[in-house]
Amino acid sequence: MDAQRALLDELMGAARNLTEEEKKGYKEIKWDDKEVCGFYMVRFCPHDLFVNTRSDLGACPRIHDPKLKERMELNYALQAVC
Repeated sequence: MDAQRALLDELMGAARNLTEEEKKGYKEIKWDDKEVCGFYMVRFCPHDLFVNTRSDLGACPRIHDPKLKERMELNYALQAVC
């Protein structure tokens, strides 16, 4: 069931079941938004480097989403072809 829901989210967007009032306050997160971790999108986040050491920075306050990373890589791959 969750796989089907994830597929529908990917095809139709996560806001597919929202009412018109709920859609007004909803913002789709894109890979180039400020809330997304740029370091994670490029290669790796410094917060993930030294986990469980004295130099541990803790959890990153920004979003780490593999799907956003795939979209960014696809976008750059398409730009390189054109």
